[in-house]
Amino acid sequence: MHRVLTLLLLSLPACAVWEPIPVPAGLLALEGKSAPPPPAHAELGIEVAPNESDSLENLEQRPGVRILVVAESSPAAAAGCLVGDVLLALDGERIDDPGRLKSWLRGVVVARSAELKLERGSRVFVTSADLVVRDIATIQRTLYFVDRILTRAAYGDEDGPGGGPVIAHLNPDSPLLAAGGQVGDTVVALNGQDVGMSAEELVRWLRSELRPGASFKLGISRAGERIELAVKAWSPGRRLVKHSLWPLWYWEYDVDQDSEFLMIGDLLLISLFKRESQGSEVEYTILTFFSWKTGVATLDSNLSP
Repeated sequence: MHRVLTLLLLSLPACAVWEPIPVPAGLLALEGKSAPPPPAHAELGIEVAPNESDSLENLEQRPGVRILVVAESSPAAAAGCLVGDVLLALDGERIDDPGRLKSWLRGVVVARSAELKLERGSRVFVTSADLVVRDIATIQRTLYFVDRILTRAAYGDEDGPGGGPVIAHLNPDSPLLAAGGQVGDTVVALNGQDVGMSAEELVRWLRSELRPGASFKLGISRAGERIELAVKAWSPGRRLVKHSLWPLWYWEYDVDQDSEFLMIGDLLLISLFKRESQGSEVEYTILTFFSWKTGVATLDSNLSP
């Protein structure tokens, strides 16, 4: 009889609710490490911004960077660049965010000509600009940007044409390391789409497009070979917030309210035992009629009488 009763109890439907553990907001802040730049690199003479849609209904970021300022007598002005133009590529290399433009120019240390691919209205055309090299040693450059959550890695910019975000550091528990990634790999694609972005933009993309535990494809270049990594973003895990096996017990925990509720023996009209807590205050109830409290919270005031 005892075994039959045990089997019946175990066969009762149990309900459990889990919720993802939230990531502390401080870990989502964009972090980077800076250092002085090389003593001289190319200058184009423009200020740019991400090429975002002007429509409030469609806030997607389009290819290229939008030109906000064209300096007088600059290589860009001589090439015919105008404010409002969209710079799509330099020497055939995609330029999809301002950081990528900066890293491309840092890789050019000798004055030379470069081909600019521009978009003006509905027209796409190419023009040539004679780059100049100047010493800009007072400006700090960012060595790498850190993603502490999803990939648990740091990314730097590979200067020059053909460069891209480079894996600069991998934590021992980085999902990139588990997927076969290595320090020095260049990121060339995300979910099958080629990227023309900087390390900063890569980290921003990871934060905006992925969630902890999400799966994605990362295309990398290593020693001239292209490799696709199947990566599952890091996740802090889940926690149990509710569990019940009626009529034996019901338990629930609210993290935000710091409250816990436990009931044993739910007999509809009465319960055998209940325990409710809110912070340091705990209330016990037996057979619905007998109850007492412990650890009652008090409000302290620093105001003088």
